[in-house]
Amino acid sequence: MMPFPNGKNVILVEQPTYHGMIRIIDALGLTAIGIRRTKKGIDLDELERHFRNNQIKFFYTMPRFHNPLGTSYDQEVKKQIAKLAAKYDVYIVEDDYLLDLETDPKNDPVFSYDLSGHTIYLKSFSKVMLPGLRMGAILLPSILTESFRLFKSSCDISSATLSQAALEIYLKCGMYFRHTASMRDLYQKRMKILKEVCDLHLPPEMNAAAETGGIFGQLDLPKQLPAKEWIACLRQHHILVSSIDHCFLKTFPKVNGFRLSIIQTDKTQIEKGIRMMGEVYKKQLKSKSSAFPPKTVIHWI
Repeated sequence: MMPFPNGKNVILVEQPTYHGMIRIIDALGLTAIGIRRTKKGIDLDELERHFRNNQIKFFYTMPRFHNPLGTSYDQEVKKQIAKLAAKYDVYIVEDDYLLDLETDPKNDPVFSYDLSGHTIYLKSFSKVMLPGLRMGAILLPSILTESFRLFKSSCDISSATLSQAALEIYLKCGMYFRHTASMRDLYQKRMKILKEVCDLHLPPEMNAAAETGGIFGQLDLPKQLPAKEWIACLRQHHILVSSIDHCFLKTFPKVNGFRLSIIQTDKTQIEKGIRMMGEVYKKQLKSKSSAFPPKTVIHWI
C-alpha cells in the first residue's frame, strides 16, 4: 500500500510463491504479475525484461528455502538480482523467513549485496519459535522508514509489547540461539531423510525434494494424474499434503504438483509416508484405485 520513491505500482512475484502474499494482493486489489521460478531457479534475462519494460514497484522473493519449492538461489543469482534492482530502480522485498535454519554461514541474503539501498529485508521468528508469536524484523532503506512506520501503525497501531518483551528476554539470555541450533539440526535431519526416501521410493518424474535444508519440498506429477485427484486419494490413505494452487496468481499457469512439509512429521512417518506415496502412485497410474490405508494419520501440511 505504501508509495515508493520510484513512483511505480506493479508488484512482481515468483510463481509459485507464499500463499499469504497472494491473499494480500487479492484482498487489496493490487496489480501484480508473475515470473516463473522452478527448482532450477529463475530466468535472470526474463527478470531484467520485467524490470526494464514494466512499472515494477518491487519484486517479492524468497531466495532461501522457498515456499513451496524448498529450493534456494545461489550467491551469484542473489548478486545479479541486487545489480538489476539498482540498474532499473526496482525495490526487492526479500522474505528470509527461514534464516535461522541456514547451515552455511557464507550463504548471505540479497540484502548483503545491495549497494544502492533497494532491498527491504524481512525475517520471521515464528517458524523456529512458535507460530502464535507472530513476531518478525525488518531492515529497510532509510528513505522508506517514516512512510513504513505510518502505514504499519495504520494496520495494527503497534506490535504487541508483551510478545516483544518476551522475545527480548529470550534473545538476551541466549535461549533463542540454543533453541534455533536445536531446530536447525532437527529439521536438517528430517529433510535429509525426506530426500533419501524420495530418491528411493518415488519415480524420477516426480522431481522430488531437491534440498536437504529448510522445511518444505514440492513434488511434481505427470499430467495424467491431476494434483487435486492425487491429494484426495492420499487423504483416503490418511496422508495429508497441501495443494500449491493457492500459491499462484489467478492469471498465471499453475503446475501439477503439491507441497510437503516436515514440521509435523518424524523419521518413521516420513519413511512410511513416502513409501506409501510411491505404492499409491504406481497403482494410480495403472487403475486409479486406492489401497493400503494405514492406521495413523501422517501430516505433511
